[in-house]
Amino acid sequence: MYNMENSPRRYYQLIHNYQETQLLFAAIHLDVFSYLDTPVTAEVIAQSIGCDAKQLKLLLLSLTSCGLISKMGDYFVNTPETKDFLSRSSEVFLGEALLFREKMTSLDGLELKLKTEEKLPKKNYDFAELAKASIPEMYTGRVQCFLEEMNKLFSDSQRPLRVLDLGGGTGILAIEFVRHFPRSQATVFETPDVAEVTKEVISQYRAEESVSVVSGNFNTDDFGENYDLIIASGILNFVEGDLSCFIQRLSLSIKEGGYLLVIGQYADHDYDVPSNMLSWLSGFLNGVALPPSRSEIEEAIKKTGLEAAGAFKDKIFEGRLYRKGTIGLSSSSDDVIRSFIELTEQIANSRTNVLDFGSQDMIFYRGEIHMLKMIGDFPGIYSASLARKFGITRPVVHKTLQKLSERELIRKEDDDEDKKRFRLYLTDKGWTAYHFHQKYHEENDKALFDYLADVPNDQLNSIKGFLEQAIALIHNHA
Repeated sequence: MYNMENSPRRYYQLIHNYQETQLLFAAIHLDVFSYLDTPVTAEVIAQSIGCDAKQLKLLLLSLTSCGLISKMGDYFVNTPETKDFLSRSSEVFLGEALLFREKMTSLDGLELKLKTEEKLPKKNYDFAELAKASIPEMYTGRVQCFLEEMNKLFSDSQRPLRVLDLGGGTGILAIEFVRHFPRSQATVFETPDVAEVTKEVISQYRAEESVSVVSGNFNTDDFGENYDLIIASGILNFVEGDLSCFIQRLSLSIKEGGYLLVIGQYADHDYDVPSNMLSWLSGFLNGVALPPSRSEIEEAIKKTGLEAAGAFKDKIFEGRLYRKGTIGLSSSSDDVIRSFIELTEQIANSRTNVLDFGSQDMIFYRGEIHMLKMIGDFPGIYSASLARKFGITRPVVHKTLQKLSERELIRKEDDDEDKKRFRLYLTDKGWTAYHFHQKYHEENDKALFDYLADVPNDQLNSIKGFLEQAIALIHNHA
């Protein structure tokens, strides 16, 4: 008899999930959930929507078994979550958005597309309709997460700021930004068809005085300059030509001390699978380009005047910040975390000096992995800067870098401006070690990271100053 080491449960679960999805879409089409904000019988709903009561009851029982609604005797009612998102009485009703996305991302005919040698007609996404459908989605966590991060960047709500929302769809992020920073001005740059929707939404929100719309092709058209913040919303896989050149254009449009916010989900490396691969598969099959990997973006970023300035991630919203120049800088939670890790590394050296990430290639002295992390945080950093940041001599830095280079964890590139010095970057193997180290601290220090994410900038500055003093004290007593 075959010795079963694995279970086929996953495949049956996929069938169940598929049936559950079909059930959900049928209920949304019938608008069943809008009748279930208060307890009601199947007969009452059936009469309202013109269905057979016995058949509808079977559907309601199935919805109950999936946890989408609840049953109390002969009465059915929405769960709190379903009431929030699937009833038309909700301000964030997602029914139409879900139906549109199902149509937009459908994999019908997938086998034919894979097998045929003939070119099938391409199905173009209706991005104008997508923009309309996405409005309630924006308020289910994305807007809230965005504003939390913006309040950390710009602590003075009365500061006059200039913002460009590039590929901003309906312009909701721009609208909410100027609401919270009322002396600011925002521009939404979109394709001509989507721009008409953007104008309608801005008018509905009565934000015409603070938010303007520019239509065009962001690959070729000018989109202005002197911005405090540019938001690039899921557009990097639509860039034509060299990504570095495009990001350089963005950098030139940002004022000194300003920020670029890149929104989207990207694989760590070009050989990894994008996290949203399935959601966009139908688009990729119809000619939409795969998004660049995070390492490709970082490679393009390093050629500009931008530096990494932190990242944030909600369940459905992911963004990475980059900062131009050094004017008007304020501490971010990432700055404080780096100082905290340096402090804990110093203390931990008295207990154990080695970190083992599970293989012979991934065993490091703490000083080595800490130096790798600094190079990953600041791609293109100089060895002299490492010496200053760690408070150690250049020969010590050189010796450590030599070991890391021999292990193929870092690479050196000549500085175009000064051939006597070189810039430092992580290799793919180095990035693997970087992520192991990051995961190590996420697992051990998550509670503190979550706390710091909500601390205002002025307090972060104070905390970072304290940690720097504490680190100096440890050096004095070492």
